[in-house]
Amino acid sequence: MADEPKPKRPKISRGDDDYMPGNITRIELCNFMTFNKLTCKPGSRLNLVIGPNGSGKSSLVCAIALGLGGEPQLLGRATSVGAYVKRGEESGYIKICLRGESKEELITITRKIDTRNKSEWLFNGKVVGKKEINEVIQRFNIQVNNLTQFLPQDRVCEFAKLTPVQLLEETEKAVGDPQLPVQHRTLIMKSQELKKFERAVASNKGSLDQLKAHNAELEKDVKRVRQREDLLAKAESMKKKLPWLKYDIKKAEYLEAKKQEEDAKLKLDDAAKALKELREPIEKQKGEKAKQEAKLKKLNGLLDSNMKKRMQLSENYNHLGVLVQGTYNEVDDLRRHEESRQQRISKAKEDLAAAEAELANLPPYEPPKHKMEQLSAQIMELEESAKEMRYQKREKETHLNRNKVTLTQCIDRLREMENANNKRLQALKNSGAEKIFEAYQWVQEHRSQFNKEVYGPVLLEVNVANRFHADYLEGHVAYYIWKAFITQDSEDRDLLVKNLRFFDVPVINHVRDESCRRDPFHITEEMRKFGISSRLDQVFEAPHAVKEVLIGQFGLDNSYIGSKETDEKADLVFKLGIMDFWTPENHYRWSRSRYGSHVSGNVESVDRSRLLLCNLDVKEIESVKSRKVELEEKISTIDANLRALQTALRRKEDEAAELQREREEIVNITQSKKKKWREMEHLVNQRRIKLKSIEREDDPDAAIAKLTDKVKELKIQRFQCVIDIKNLLTEAVAYRRSFAENNLCSIELEAKIKEMESDAKQQEKVAVQASLYLDHRKNAMENCRQQLSVAKKHAESVAVITPELKQAFLEMPATVEDLEAAIQDTISQANSILFLNHNILEEYESRQRKIEELTNKQEMDEKELNGLLDEINALKGRWLPTLRNLVTRINVTFSRNFKKWLLQARCVLVQFFWHYLCYVFAIFVVSFIITRQTGQLQVLSAHHQSGGERSVSTILYLVSLQDLTNCPFRVVDEINQGMDPINERKMFQQLVRAASQLNTPQCFLLTPKLLPNLEYSDACSILTVMNGPWIEQPSKVWSGGDSWGSLRIPMEENRC
Repeated sequence: MADEPKPKRPKISRGDDDYMPGNITRIELCNFMTFNKLTCKPGSRLNLVIGPNGSGKSSLVCAIALGLGGEPQLLGRATSVGAYVKRGEESGYIKICLRGESKEELITITRKIDTRNKSEWLFNGKVVGKKEINEVIQRFNIQVNNLTQFLPQDRVCEFAKLTPVQLLEETEKAVGDPQLPVQHRTLIMKSQELKKFERAVASNKGSLDQLKAHNAELEKDVKRVRQREDLLAKAESMKKKLPWLKYDIKKAEYLEAKKQEEDAKLKLDDAAKALKELREPIEKQKGEKAKQEAKLKKLNGLLDSNMKKRMQLSENYNHLGVLVQGTYNEVDDLRRHEESRQQRISKAKEDLAAAEAELANLPPYEPPKHKMEQLSAQIMELEESAKEMRYQKREKETHLNRNKVTLTQCIDRLREMENANNKRLQALKNSGAEKIFEAYQWVQEHRSQFNKEVYGPVLLEVNVANRFHADYLEGHVAYYIWKAFITQDSEDRDLLVKNLRFFDVPVINHVRDESCRRDPFHITEEMRKFGISSRLDQVFEAPHAVKEVLIGQFGLDNSYIGSKETDEKADLVFKLGIMDFWTPENHYRWSRSRYGSHVSGNVESVDRSRLLLCNLDVKEIESVKSRKVELEEKISTIDANLRALQTALRRKEDEAAELQREREEIVNITQSKKKKWREMEHLVNQRRIKLKSIEREDDPDAAIAKLTDKVKELKIQRFQCVIDIKNLLTEAVAYRRSFAENNLCSIELEAKIKEMESDAKQQEKVAVQASLYLDHRKNAMENCRQQLSVAKKHAESVAVITPELKQAFLEMPATVEDLEAAIQDTISQANSILFLNHNILEEYESRQRKIEELTNKQEMDEKELNGLLDEINALKGRWLPTLRNLVTRINVTFSRNFKKWLLQARCVLVQFFWHYLCYVFAIFVVSFIITRQTGQLQVLSAHHQSGGERSVSTILYLVSLQDLTNCPFRVVDEINQGMDPINERKMFQQLVRAASQLNTPQCFLLTPKLLPNLEYSDACSILTVMNGPWIEQPSKVWSGGDSWGSLRIPMEENRC
């Protein structure tokens, strides 16, 4: 259900200043449409805005709409706000002052606009969003988008074309209760929703009936299918018992295996007990044997220790013998050494004498100092020369590297320019020249075949530094020329035409005319005064042939370039004889008729350049190429000089090396002579030292006496070792006798243990057999247990035993064979029941579920449909009486106004009913019904009434709304057009009379003319809009608005 209706809008009352809240008290425009600056102070009631056509009356209407939050589309003119900025200006603003709730409260709304379609809103001087502005406008119920409140000139015909339904909606918004349009829209939405529900309910009912009828036909077949399914279900139930029977068999087998396992376990326990009784005496005998073995081990250790001692003493004895023999050898050596020493002394004396004689016989040697100095000087000179050459080499290498870096930069720059060429070629390809790359590549590859230079495409040859000049040049020159190739020889032209005809590019041959010389460009003072700064042939660089073709074919030398100042003085520029010029915004062209002196002008906006995207400086390209060639030649020269210098340097280094080797040989000879002299002196000194050391050696007699004493002591130690060995041998014999006795006892114990272990092994075999049998029984029992578990799991997977199922199993056969036979019989009986459609039961049940779903949905939809009907009836009960009361009040005023014109008219509600099944909904629309003094009432339309009658009806309808309107002002633009003088005079009297009534809204009536001798009242304010060459001086006097009120006294005197 909709919310309860809000209270009606409060009736607006006038203040002491005769203004109502929301009235417009001041309008200020700057650079808006036709106005540079405008200040307007409307009156509080009827404002007659008068002025010739084209003077700017409708500009005032547009300013009110846009300044109070309206969109450009509602004016029926331009669709963007930037189009309302005065031509030649970048921005402007609209400032509207509204009267607040009191005289002191003044509301100022400012909207700043610019040519970029941007808006900025200010409320009382502060920047705010449009949302805050809309809230202020809605507070006063200002509806600039409502044609009954705001009717601009370009939408008068749109108001006349309003359908009755649209007129009713606009009337509700303008003069009705605020809830009327809301309730109306809600009724429309509810009616659409109701229609959808009605269609859904009808569709569901038809589907439900079809499904029920189809299921009724299948009842017999479904019964037979269910009988068959019952038999199959019985067979399945018997199949559930079959695994449980098999489980019982496996359970019996498991219990038998478990019993056998218990018997095997008892036998194993008996065998183990007997084996234990046999093993106890064996362990006792083994203990005795261990004691005997311990004694043997101890005796064996004593024997080993005795043996080690004897071996140690034997080794000491032998060692002492070795020492005695060694001492004897030392005595012999001393004696031989003395003989040798005497021989060495005589030999050393002879060697010393020979060395001294050889040293005395060595010849003296003087090194060649003069030759050494001469070689050093020559080497120094060669090294200085090589050093100078190396410095020159480094300088040349540095210069060479610098030139190579510069060459690399030139190559990179040329590559960048080639990339710029590719961008322009791509731009040409995107614009339609699809094979321009192939054409350009062919020309580059075959340049050697041309007689003269070939240029092209022209786009690559032209360089424009200024972006605006690029816009002008591209706009002036035809598109085909940019992809053209220019030759300077007829044979080159024929070759290009022949080979480029498949690439769709034009070829132009330029023949240079030496006799044709163009006048130099010159700017006069008058041109500068109007902002002319250059000519189109002066703003770009290109080869001479390309430039001549462009100038000759497109007259670039007759097209001038101006500024914004030129744009403002375009008509004066034409008087200078300039027929073609460009400004940043427009292109002006004048043409003179061939058949008379008539001159026609054309103004077009300047489009942005799409092809001249990258500036290519042709001079710079040539300069870079020549610089590249120059650097390559210079690098080649430097490289040759560097190689020659390297050869000379290597020659100098070889000469210096040869001299260095010669000097080193002399030095080596000198060092060899000195070395030999030093070696001989060293040899003499060594032989003297050796002789002295031999002479200082000890006397051998004392050493021989010491060695004799040492031999005696060693022989005494050997005798003591022999005594100790004898004692140890006696002790070892006693140990050996005791070891033999204990060993015999141990052998006897070993024989007894082997005999007892033989009996135990026999019993152990019996125990092992019992253990193996027990393991076999355990495996058998485990196998039965696993089979039992598998059988149980299988049975439980087939069916879980429940009390009901257990009772059913009792009624079935008790053996597996009988149960399988019963299952087969039941399945055969079920298969004997035949039917054609195997999915009939699924289809039946699926359709039955759909029937239940549709039944539930049908009940819910009918419930919602009834609820929606109740909502519509309740809403219509609140909306329709209020609307009828409103239309009745409008009709009273409407009829009264027409009676004064001696015409009859009514404003009525007409009901149109749309029937669908048993539901009815009514749509109410408002229509005008008028007639002349004689005749029948007809609905207002273009078929029955004239244009003047329709205009009269429209204005009288708007006047009829005056008393009921809750909006602060109303705007009507040129509604009196098409009326005859009589109707226009009556219409004006009705407007004045309506404006004079208490609490009527402020009204703006815009018209290009008024009839003479009309009746005015104090409620009328005249706002005159004039223009022309003599308006500037009066506008300064009247700009402030201080003199406006002074007109009333003369006007009243005239009327009297």
